[in-house]
Amino acid sequence: MRRTARSDHDDSPPGRAPLRGWRRLAVAAAAPLLALSATTATAQGVWVTVPPLPTPTYGLASAAADCPEGLRGTCVYAAGGNLAPEKFQAYSPSSGTWATLPVLKTPRYDAAATTAPCPNGVRGDCVYVLGGAGTAAGAARVAEAYSTETNAWLSLTSLLEDHVNAAAATAPCPEGLRGTCVYVYGGNTGTTGTAEAYNPATNRWATVANLPTPRSNHAGASAPCPGDPNPRHLCVYAISGTNDNPLSVDFYNPVNNQWGPAAEIPTARVLGRAATAPCPDGMSNGCIYVVGGTTSPNTVEAYTPVTNAWVTLPSTPTGHLDHGVAAAPCPKDTKHHCVYAIGSQVAGEPPTASGTTEAFAIERQSGRPQPRPEPTPAPTAPNGPRPDPAPAPLPKPDVKPQPEVKPWPKPEPKPEVKPQPDAKPAPKPPAENPQTDPAPDAGVDPDLDSDLDLEPELDVPADDAEGTRHAR
Repeated sequence: MRRTARSDHDDSPPGRAPLRGWRRLAVAAAAPLLALSATTATAQGVWVTVPPLPTPTYGLASAAADCPEGLRGTCVYAAGGNLAPEKFQAYSPSSGTWATLPVLKTPRYDAAATTAPCPNGVRGDCVYVLGGAGTAAGAARVAEAYSTETNAWLSLTSLLEDHVNAAAATAPCPEGLRGTCVYVYGGNTGTTGTAEAYNPATNRWATVANLPTPRSNHAGASAPCPGDPNPRHLCVYAISGTNDNPLSVDFYNPVNNQWGPAAEIPTARVLGRAATAPCPDGMSNGCIYVVGGTTSPNTVEAYTPVTNAWVTLPSTPTGHLDHGVAAAPCPKDTKHHCVYAIGSQVAGEPPTASGTTEAFAIERQSGRPQPRPEPTPAPTAPNGPRPDPAPAPLPKPDVKPQPEVKPWPKPEPKPEVKPQPDAKPAPKPPAENPQTDPAPDAGVDPDLDSDLDLEPELDVPADDAEGTRHAR
């Protein structure tokens, strides 16, 4: 059994199951919740209140991943926030408790988060926290990853552009890179239409096609591409937010490095958040759940890519704004799925925060085949080579509700997406927070200066990464 360095603030309960079952975006829901939601044949799910976030905040980033040692199964993670920019907390649905984990190396709020494989040389999945605002210089380009295997933070190569109030998602890499990539896109600092892809295998960022509709404070997630019945063909979605058309939804297809329009969301929202989980009964493949936001803090809507359509789901009992959303097992049950809404901004001068956390148990009729609607073609996006790795924004498409979709054409050969030049290694800084350092026998140096065979090495300050530093 691997051993993990402990944080002085880690109140995780002792013990850990030897096996971890979660490797998908979401798994599990509770038997009591299923009984509640099964009271009507047309029920699509039910919301329940779970233990609140120990340190109430808003402007936090959230994701779901394996729990660290001391907790079991899959956890929901909450990183940073306006009132607790250094905090990193995890909720375990199996135990129904929160734990305080090693603090962020760079305290931030309004960052983006997603879960993806750890950088090469580190086992398991990591929670990536990207960009954001804070008192530290260059916070908007900071990229850090929390290793669930070592219970420690890793410093990564800096983002190429500033990203505050951006979105992040995980999907296959575009051509020219390999494996799975982390995408961060949009934001209200710098060029709001820029999008970047991080390759954990090389610890490098590359610029990909710009958003056709520049936006910030939007929701983001990855899910099957519109009109594509294959759930393994993933696209990256940018939903609503602050832009010229607040109902617009754009999706990025890594196959041809292009964005296109998807069906507009019924309810425009700013500071709404999203996660991908299994669809409710009657819908097929993965769905994107969008929860809360400024104009409709209780509204919940789900997008099904197979039909390129939206449905309205039961509202949250408590409004959520500038909060966290993640998909994970439901409380006390590992057989059904939940979508979690974590924390919220509370109106006032100045605004205050709520730690209220609620879980939506998705209604699924086990053992009954799910109807599979005939897919309509996916929206057409230009195809062909991209000689410029940092393209200008594409023309804004005419977005219409429920656009007709056409199948994706087979992409033509095109040049590789050029990664940024290698960063020069810098002297290893002294440990900023002893509680984040893994134990000597953990097998991984949290700064990744010597244990990881990476080019460039990890834990490289932004100012030393040639080719990735931009004047602010």
